[in-house]
Amino acid sequence: LEFLGDAGLNGGYFVSYDVVSLFAGMPLEGAINIIIDALCPGIEGVAVEDRVVNGMARTVFRGALNHCLEDDVFVFNGKYCRQMDGCAMGSPLAPVLADVFVGRLLEDGIGRGEHDCLSIAFVSQN
Repeated sequence: LEFLGDAGLNGGYFVSYDVVSLFAGMPLEGAINIIIDALCPGIEGVAVEDRVVNGMARTVFRGALNHCLEDDVFVFNGKYCRQMDGCAMGSPLAPVLADVFVGRLLEDGIGRGEHDCLSIAFVSQN
């Protein structure tokens, strides 16, 4: 926590948030929208459906993300189960989606206020 001394909060606040069940409770559609908007920002005069992400049409990229995230299957007590909401623990995309989602929360509101605020996100699967 030595970095707090150099953070320059000038009487501001350091706030810590503990999010419970982030992976399972994360709204996937919202996380997908954040990723697509970040990778494929709006360009004046270019229709949404004509935008591309690294050479892939935006709609195709969205479909690929949906395919990777829908119907996550995992084994629990020797039985196969399907993840109904959010992202399954152990999914390779879970930490990335959680980091992107929490980052947007910090940018759009939680980290903003009338006082200086230092916002740091730490995502863990534990």
